Amino acid sequence: MNDTADIQIRPSRRRDTTVLVEFFRTAPPAPATAHATYPALLADLRNRIVAVRGGEIVGAALVIPGAGHCAAIPPPRLLDWHVDLAARLFRAAAAHASRKHHARLIQSLIDPTGSELLLPALERAGFEPLATLSYLRRAVRVTGSVPGPADRRVEPDTPPGLTWQRFSRLRYRRFADTIARTYTDSLDCPKLAGLRTIEDTIETHKHTGRFTPRSWRLVLEGGKPLGIAMVNNLKGRGELVYLGVVPEGRGRGIGRTLLARAIRDTAEKGLARMGLAVDVKNTPAMRLYERANFHEIRRRLVWFVPAHRLETLGE
Repeated sequence: MNDTADIQIRPSRRRDTTVLVEFFRTAPPAPATAHATYPALLADLRNRIVAVRGGEIVGAALVIPGAGHCAAIPPPRLLDWHVDLAARLFRAAAAHASRKHHARLIQSLIDPTGSELLLPALERAGFEPLATLSYLRRAVRVTGSVPGPADRRVEPDTPPGLTWQRFSRLRYRRFADTIARTYTDSLDCPKLAGLRTIEDTIETHKHTGRFTPRSWRLVLEGGKPLGIAMVNNLKGRGELVYLGVVPEGRGRGIGRTLLARAIRDTAEKGLARMGLAVDVKNTPAMRLYERANFHEIRRRLVWFVPAHRLETLGE
């Protein structure tokens, strides 16, 4: 596939279904893919983009819309790998996510293994590197069970002078304002600043696994929030979907206190594992989780469409 000028990029149509199923069964795997496999993604015709030459499908991309005006785009599948065609599919899929789903955070997760084939296509499509995420796990001693050698207490008790508040509809604004304050000078994916509203971010967090509001907590001192930890149930484990500390609370062990409470909440739910994802450049957070006995299970490169390119995707 040396010349791709005669290849049409378009949304899939209903009559493409049978051919697309066969295409995904026979086309080579996409390089460096870190998303779900094709069967789970074939259900929605409206979110497939195809590359067609002479009536034959020679490539396809998928858009996975998410809560909070975000969308994920797995690496496209091609009969023969070609950087320009992959870039066109990435860009068309991003334009579809923006136009049809009003997505503001459009991203692709990449396995570092084999990424050298994929990154030039993302760059040509207008994506930029956002972060390298480290996915961490640790065992959790379920409340009432006998401690094992892997158990490590992070912080035995809440320090004097600190109190807790759980999430509720009446406290929504207080939680939202606290999250916004934790973003100040944050080392965790700083390029996301201003890309979406706090309300969008909260919606994304709510839909990561099963929303468990009793495990979303603020820690306060003198009635003023110093930080926030939010745990959901994701595939039978406690998932720390967000942890942040406001600027005036940093350097005081507040992050350790929040993490200890999150681990305790996970244990009280009877969940024996806990997970999270963190930007590897966030050195204080990486150090905090390492000391709490988390271990890395994988890394993913995250590329995204920056804000200044969102309005020109369809051009």
